[in-house]
Amino acid sequence: MVQKTKKSLLSEVSTQELQHLITVSSGFIDAYVIQCYNKPPMLLPQNIVLSAFDSPTNLDKVEWHESKLPVYRLNDPSSALGVALIIEGEEIDQRFALMCNDMPKSIRVRISEVVDDAKNIDDSLIMQYVRIENELYHVPHVANIQKEVGIELKAEQV
Repeated sequence: MVQKTKKSLLSEVSTQELQHLITVSSGFIDAYVIQCYNKPPMLLPQNIVLSAFDSPTNLDKVEWHESKLPVYRLNDPSSALGVALIIEGEEIDQRFALMCNDMPKSIRVRISEVVDDAKNIDDSLIMQYVRIENELYHVPHVANIQKEVGIELKAEQV
């Protein structure tokens, strides 16, 4: 008996590509606007946030579902309490927490309202600057943030 090992198209699509397709399929983007210390606010698709909870901001790792996840801080360093957003990774061990000042604002915008900005990107943790109604936001480079917090990625994920 010959067994065919044919991968489905879905298994060949990376998680990040799949999340992008899901996000834009309706013509709208459901996103969080996250206030960042010394940076323009971050625009992050809601579908990559698995959980949010109150947390002390001085932690290097947060506990979530019996795992200790590394933390990337976006919060004001003088703030003792914040909100940890658990960010999905391609693999379970690639999840991490974004430490924010407070729960981010949720927005729904038309894709046509999000316009690329030509601002020079001098931060490897920023993928793109965008504008919505003349307000500047940054879109994070998730893979580089994962590397920044010590998560090792496979070559095809970089």
